[in-house]
Amino acid sequence: MAWDCQSHSFFGSPETVAANLASLPEELIQRRVYMLMIQGEQRAEVRVFERFDLEDTDTTMGTWSDDSLGDLMTQLTEVLVANKGVHCPGEQVKATLTAEREFSMEGPFPAPTSAAEAFGPALTGFGDDRFVHATVALLC
Repeated sequence: MAWDCQSHSFFGSPETVAANLASLPEELIQRRVYMLMIQGEQRAEVRVFERFDLEDTDTTMGTWSDDSLGDLMTQLTEVLVANKGVHCPGEQVKATLTAEREFSMEGPFPAPTSAAEAFGPALTGFGDDRFVHATVALLC
C-alpha cells in the first residue's frame, strides 16, 4: 500500500460532507491506517484509525483537535512525497502528527465496517457549522 496512498476531500455543509464521506467505497476503510481531518468554522479535528494487522477486526483511534488544521495537509503531503513509498506511509504520517501534537487514544474497539460508521460520528461535532472541509487520507 505504500505506493497507493490516497486522499479524498469534500467541502460543504456538515450534512453534505457526511453524505459524501459515507459514499466512499467500503474497501477504503479496510486499510491498516487511515485518517480523517475536518476543518470547521472555529475548530478542527484529526482522527487516525489503526489496525495493527490487515486481518485485525479491532482498531484504535487517535484524536487531536484545535482551532485550525493550519498547514497540516501541506506538511503531510511533504512527508509522503519525501518518503517515496519506501517506508510505511502510515507510520511516517503518525510520527509527523504526534511529534508536535498531543493525541488521545481510544480502543481497541471493533473496526468500522463502513465509511459512514468510521467518519459519521466526527461530523456530528460540527453540526452547528455552516461550512466544513473534510479530507480522508488512506495511508497503508
